[in-house]
Amino acid sequence: MGAIIVVDGLWGDAGKGKITGYLCKKHNPSLCIRAGIGPNAGHSIYFKEGSSIILRQIPCGLLNEKTMLRIGSGVTVDPEIFLSEVKKWKLEGRAKLDLRCPIITNDDKEVERNHPMMIKIDSTKSGCGSARARFVMREARQAKDIPELREYVTDVAEETNRCADEGIVVIEGTQGTHMSLALSQDYPYVTSDNCTATSFADDVGLSWKLIDRVVMLVKCLPTRVGEGPLPDEMSWEEIVERGLQEYGVNTGRPRRKASTVDLNRLRYSAMLNGPTEVALTFCDQYDPSMKDKTNPGNITAKLHAFIDKIEQTVKAPVTLLDTGKWFTSIIDLSIREE
Repeated sequence: MGAIIVVDGLWGDAGKGKITGYLCKKHNPSLCIRAGIGPNAGHSIYFKEGSSIILRQIPCGLLNEKTMLRIGSGVTVDPEIFLSEVKKWKLEGRAKLDLRCPIITNDDKEVERNHPMMIKIDSTKSGCGSARARFVMREARQAKDIPELREYVTDVAEETNRCADEGIVVIEGTQGTHMSLALSQDYPYVTSDNCTATSFADDVGLSWKLIDRVVMLVKCLPTRVGEGPLPDEMSWEEIVERGLQEYGVNTGRPRRKASTVDLNRLRYSAMLNGPTEVALTFCDQYDPSMKDKTNPGNITAKLHAFIDKIEQTVKAPVTLLDTGKWFTSIIDLSIREE
């Protein structure tokens, strides 16, 4: 009973959408709520038959038809993107957003496209930062003020706390801990708010008393999109040589990649997030022989050693292993314990 918060321990792009979708299929929550900054972060799920789900506003809990979908009041909303996702995935009646969500305008996007700092840090220029700045200055409109959103608004904070008290909810965070505005050492190469478990609880108005689990994602070979520090970064030539190319879901920009996890950064993330467990993702990049494995008996000695290192650093068990691109490429280590 309570809330399960999904948070990225590093710089993002670790598969939060896939893990959120898996948790929603497994635990059948009444609500899945999108927290985080806004539509500057794209989440994706891919299926073997060739179909995919790519979302920028609505949470990936849509895979479970019994789960209602919500967007927390702390999330900036682009009405055009929200309504297009509702229409594309036929989510009328399932998807709603908090009446207090700040609204992104075309002017916000134009401001970011021309702002020197947004250009310097290679921002997605989706208008999230500008809208949040206007929100702080009490100049932004809220979802309740937009006629075309009227049928979709609700009090998400009230729903989230009630449902978490009665059963299970899943909160889907965005980006990564070390992209946090006020907590990362990488400023100004950060996003427009914090990206930690408690920040996500705040985004949806959840009482701390109702946080049950914090699932922190750790990407075996961390990536970063845009400018800013990335410890142990590989050259693009090495990335290509090893066949490790990745591209951002939202912008298509190539992802920079590190050769290993910086344990000091990870230790700091664990301090900030207090994870109860870890989802270790992109394991097939760390050990190609793990590609698409789903049985715990197939875990290699190399990956076992890496799991031990992560658990010792984070002081929490690794319960999920993401082993490939497909939604079904997951090893659930917690099943043996249930």
